[in-house]
Amino acid sequence: MTSDARPPLLQVENLKKQFHVRQRGSRETRLLRAVDGVSLHLGAGETLGIVGESGCGKSTLARLIVGLLQPSEGRVMMEGGDIWERGAPGRARRRKFQMVFQNPAGSMNPRRSVGASVAEPLQAKGERNTAETVARMLSLVGLDPAMASRKPHQLSGGQQQRASIARALIADPSIVVHDESIASLDISLQAQILNLLLDLQERLGTSYIFISHDLAAVQAISHRVIVMYLGEVVEASAAETFSRRPLHPYSVALRNATLLPDPARERSRGDAALRGDVPSPLNPPSGCRFHTRCPLASDLCAQQKPPLRDLGSGHLVACHYAEAGGARQIADEEAV
Repeated sequence: MTSDARPPLLQVENLKKQFHVRQRGSRETRLLRAVDGVSLHLGAGETLGIVGESGCGKSTLARLIVGLLQPSEGRVMMEGGDIWERGAPGRARRRKFQMVFQNPAGSMNPRRSVGASVAEPLQAKGERNTAETVARMLSLVGLDPAMASRKPHQLSGGQQQRASIARALIADPSIVVHDESIASLDISLQAQILNLLLDLQERLGTSYIFISHDLAAVQAISHRVIVMYLGEVVEASAAETFSRRPLHPYSVALRNATLLPDPARERSRGDAALRGDVPSPLNPPSGCRFHTRCPLASDLCAQQKPPLRDLGSGHLVACHYAEAGGARQIADEEAV
């Protein structure tokens, strides 16, 4: 919970999503814990960044939050009410979410015009005269309103993503979830889209959940950062605090995998890549799920799962040795 007496705009409580996966050549199924006990909150006008490697559960979490998937356990609360409450209240809360996907071309109907795709959220609410609103939203995201008559393939990748953002914002949502929304763009277009999102948030006050494997992009746009590994949150803090000093060894490794703008510092840092592969979520390691790749791992890490603890000022870390300074020492050495 936040320090405000009112509930936050979004509150996710102990969210879990499990899938029964049938193995090839067998009738038996195994349990895949895609999201395993995630809790978070989001305030009005705030951006929460969620980062982690592919397969850590980020996209499943995104779909749970917007209501595309129902949780196996836990709750998603919008303004104090469950989004899966039966009837009109639950439907009204789910309509407060919109989503921007990684592949803008794939998320728009290739046979419909860009304007028709952008207008879909309004039409779903029963509105029919949408041309003026569509033109205004296209202008807001930096597109010529005349592009409304074009087909998606007639737009560049950056223009397609701007149109997707316009479609997400046109129904005035409270929260927009960006699931790797800049991953398919080149670096210059990524910077343009990030700046556009910041500008739109300042104008409209929309809250964002920004999900990416790109830590630099997450830190550039977010007020707070959450790090996920194999379906769990391993660290959460204010973005500025996290950028200055991540405490979990996995977070340190992610930060050190980001290129530095200073070539001399980059060369002196050496090989900072994570060792080994991400374990299968069908058979996660015992204890701390990161211990098979962690330079600080001990027998304790393999035997006992570390709780997500507050080490001060709301900086949450799930590591047995973060408080003792082990992860801090790694961070300091790698930052030199």
